[in-house]
Amino acid sequence: MPYLDLAVAAALLAALLIGFLRRRRRPLAVSVAGAVTLVLLGVALVHEGARWQVLLLAVGAVLVAGAVLWARSGRSRGWARAVAVLLSAGLIATGATAWAPPPVFVPPPTDTHAVGATAVVWTDASRDAHGGVGGEGHRSIPATIWYPATSPGTATAYLPSRPDAEGLAGALSAQYGLPAFVLDGLVRAQGTASWDAPAAQGSVPVVLASPGTASTRWLMRSWAEELASRGTVVVALDHPYDSAVAELDDGSTVRSEPTSTGDDAHDQALADAAARVRAADIRATIDEIEGPARTLPALRGADPRRIVAAGHSLGGAAAVDAARLDDRIRAVVDIDGMPRSLEGTRLARPAVFVVSGDAGPNPAYAAAVSGYLADETAARVTIAGVAHLGLVDSGLLLGPIPGITGARGPEGPRLAARATEAVLDALHTGRGLDRDALAAIGTVG
Repeated sequence: MPYLDLAVAAALLAALLIGFLRRRRRPLAVSVAGAVTLVLLGVALVHEGARWQVLLLAVGAVLVAGAVLWARSGRSRGWARAVAVLLSAGLIATGATAWAPPPVFVPPPTDTHAVGATAVVWTDASRDAHGGVGGEGHRSIPATIWYPATSPGTATAYLPSRPDAEGLAGALSAQYGLPAFVLDGLVRAQGTASWDAPAAQGSVPVVLASPGTASTRWLMRSWAEELASRGTVVVALDHPYDSAVAELDDGSTVRSEPTSTGDDAHDQALADAAARVRAADIRATIDEIEGPARTLPALRGADPRRIVAAGHSLGGAAAVDAARLDDRIRAVVDIDGMPRSLEGTRLARPAVFVVSGDAGPNPAYAAAVSGYLADETAARVTIAGVAHLGLVDSGLLLGPIPGITGARGPEGPRLAARATEAVLDALHTGRGLDRDALAAIGTVG
């Protein structure tokens, strides 16, 4: 609802400008504009809460009223005009900031199942804390499971209490280079899933998901909730020392470790290594699903014969890498991630490469994907109007800006879910990908 805040700013600006008109100063018009402002401001406070943009607009309303009364008094009119210019600039800036990081409203899932959620931290004793072999300690793999539930319960906060929600928002804002308070809407937001709701009965497919570099599994939440509402279990992972914030099995948390050096060849090697660690995390999660984790209520219906690996950005590359190495993965969804390996590019299983249409031509990506697309079981779908960050929930917390989230950014996660559903349908029917269904999402090629 960013336009609500824009409407408040516009009404305040109108009241300010009308109040400074010379001709009779139009007191009725000022009163009408002021009344509209107060009504809109009250709706914004109720609907969005006391987020900082709304509070700034409330302060702006008081200052505008004072400036208009000052101008109408006839005293120091020159100073009043100067104040009006400053107030106008402030109102325009506040309106822009209300639009750029809008209030976060997570769209409810569209299908019939209620959605439950739970979290767990698994361990892989065969690897060290950073995912290598032969080092000290063991690898922690934090995960959130979204699953079909028997009935809706109480919706939960979008961000979890573990790790600390404000700490997670702070880590994300650091990744975007923004002050922490800019993402306060993410802390206030509500998801749809009910925590630890009773799981629905029956055998269901499983999608394992990995987020982008220095991101978090929580930014895949609306995509995951949409899939769960359609009867799929989604297990979204974080990757310690790579995700924005990740829990360890001892209850502590770790932030991502910066890896960019400015040396392209070295940075590519680091990305390749990170994708391999993530792929190993995905494979270790399958071990859990086939073994001790089957006792979790959320996973009792998970069918290990219908496992899909998915991910966004580097997470998508890791999903492809994991499928290349593990036949237990029966299908792949790579959401705007460049595959890191060109070895054995034919996966011989349903695979969809979801591409952000706002990214523009990328010859390196086209070359990396071309080998996979030579297999008739694979397809690429390019979604117009959506940029890279718009394919996950970044499109909900940042304005629809071309090149960042895209004009259709808020739609991105649902469109990515529909592409994932096409893969799940292919896995269920055994008839291959429905290219008409993909064409309804974007350009297939």
